[in-house]
Amino acid sequence: MPVGSIHGRKCYRRKVIRTVAFILACLTGFGVVAARDLESALDQARQLGQEHRYSDVIELLTHFQDLEDPEAQYVLAAEIGRAHYHLGDYQTANSYFRRAVILRPQRVETALYLQATSYLTGDREQAYVIFREIVAGGATDLYLAVTLPGERIFLADPVVWKILDELATPVEVDVDRGSVFDIELGQTRADVERRLGAEIASTGDALTARAGPNLTLAYGFDASGTLSQIMLHNQHLLRYTPYRLHIGPDLDSRATPAMATAALGAPKSTSTSGDEIVIMVWLRQRLRLTLEFAPPPAPAPPGLAADKPILRVVKMEAFEPPAEDPQP
Repeated sequence: MPVGSIHGRKCYRRKVIRTVAFILACLTGFGVVAARDLESALDQARQLGQEHRYSDVIELLTHFQDLEDPEAQYVLAAEIGRAHYHLGDYQTANSYFRRAVILRPQRVETALYLQATSYLTGDREQAYVIFREIVAGGATDLYLAVTLPGERIFLADPVVWKILDELATPVEVDVDRGSVFDIELGQTRADVERRLGAEIASTGDALTARAGPNLTLAYGFDASGTLSQIMLHNQHLLRYTPYRLHIGPDLDSRATPAMATAALGAPKSTSTSGDEIVIMVWLRQRLRLTLEFAPPPAPAPPGLAADKPILRVVKMEAFEPPAEDPQP
């Protein structure tokens, strides 16, 4: 083979390599630019969403729908779906959320929106299936699952309550020991934090848990860091979580003042407030038990009257009885 031909082939190969390298560099560069543009667009879309400019969100993000990256496709479907949801276009939102769930089935928030839009477009069986899977999967905060399809509509559905009651997690409240979740009055804050792990938030002098914005549980401590108060908001637990209180063998989340008196005996005191709350107090050895009762928010759970009080709050506090006067 002539030397010139070998040299010519080498030059050709170098040109091809340089050309391929240039194309790859351009493609890589374009990919970075596209990613940056999408990221900027998402930031802008979220700002528009905060301003309730959902039509602008859709117009902005629709230009990026031909991207092939699955994560980008998921994010776009979820964001455009949310914009349609907030515009009340539930049918279109549902189609976007279906696409997002197919791409990322493990993302719970998108499944919640698919549950909501399925319910609102009449596909209630699909909504029930998703809701059941969310509860059965161990979700402890059901606020979005309940409120996205419309809290009054969703909780007026007996099938929803049937799912909640069927998959409920019992929470034993021991009013003699002053304990819940195996955490007892008198324990140190460090012990309580260790038992609870990351599922509780520090709020000032208390450790608290919430479902959405609603307080469900609070552990309060005295100046020495000793657990001195436990508070459970039963009606928030009942509506927005799978937890169901059991106070001894005879009282549960749907208890009434008459049931409490029958189970615990006559209270030390009973009082009422202007907002239809009944407050009943019992004194145990070194423990004050306070139960508050109020009509449940509409719609009431099945079998309960909207104007009749049921258990609202359970509060257990460390209590030192006054010293008896010495006998003369």
